[in-house]
Amino acid sequence: MTEVGLLGCGAMGAQIAEAICDKKAGDAVVVALFDQDVSKARSLAEKLPVSVPYFQDLDGFLSTPQLDMVLECASPTAAKLHAEAILEKGKDLLLMSSGALTDSELFQRLGEAAKRSASRFLVPSGALGGIDAIRAVRHQLEEVSLTTTKTPRALQGAPGFKEWESRDISQPQVIFEGSALEAVQLFPANVNVAATLSLAGVGPKKTKVKVIADPQSPGNVHEIVARGQFGVLNFRMELRPHEQNPRTSALAIFSAIETLRAACTLEPRIGT
Repeated sequence: MTEVGLLGCGAMGAQIAEAICDKKAGDAVVVALFDQDVSKARSLAEKLPVSVPYFQDLDGFLSTPQLDMVLECASPTAAKLHAEAILEKGKDLLLMSSGALTDSELFQRLGEAAKRSASRFLVPSGALGGIDAIRAVRHQLEEVSLTTTKTPRALQGAPGFKEWESRDISQPQVIFEGSALEAVQLFPANVNVAATLSLAGVGPKKTKVKVIADPQSPGNVHEIVARGQFGVLNFRMELRPHEQNPRTSALAIFSAIETLRAACTLEPRIGT
C-alpha cells in the first residue's frame, strides 16, 4: 500500500482524491492534504469518505505518519517552493506542474535530492501522447515543435494573453511563438505540455512552441512534430478541457492517476 499526500486541493486535487478513494489508482490511499488556502484543504477533507488530516504548513504535512508519496497538483509556483523539501524528507514525488522544471538549476537540484534520499521523482506525460517515443529517440532529435490551440476563454488570465484579453478574437490568432522556456513563463497554467515535451526531448530552449487562440477550437489541441535521423514523428491530441478548469485537459489528470497506479502495482506494464 502506498500512502499518498496531495499537495493542492483544487479541482484537480479533488478529482485525483476521488479516483484514489474509488481504487482507480491501484494500491494507493490518501493520508494527508495540503494547500496554502486551508479552506480548500478543509473542503476536500470534508468530502472524502474517510477522515484525512489537512494542513497549511508543509512541515506538519510531511510529518504525517507513514506518508510515502506526495502528489503535487497545485501550480508551478508551489512546485518550486516545496518540491526540494519533499524529496529531502525522503518522500517520493509525483509532480504534475512540469513547467517548474524548465528552471534547469531547480531540475538538477531535485534530481540530486532524489538520489540522496533514494526517493522516486515522477513526472506524468500529462496532456500529451508520444512522450515515450520522443524520449526513446532523444539522442537523434534535431528539431521538436509544439503547436497548442485553445479557445480564448482557456487562455484568460495568462500573462502572455494579457494584451488580448479585451480584444474580440473571431478567427484563429497566433498569440505566441518562441521557445518552451518562454512559453512556460508566459502561460504557466496552460502549457505544462511544452515543459514536459522539452524535458523529454531537446530541452526548454530548443523546443519551439506556438500558441493559437481559436474561438472555434474543438478543445485543447496539441500538435507535435519531431524530426531527426530516425525519421519524423507527428502527433495530434484533440482534448476536452477539464470541466472546472478549462486551462487544462482532463487527460492531464487521467495521466497523473495512471502514473500513480503504475507506481503502486507490480502488474505487467505496457509502455511507459
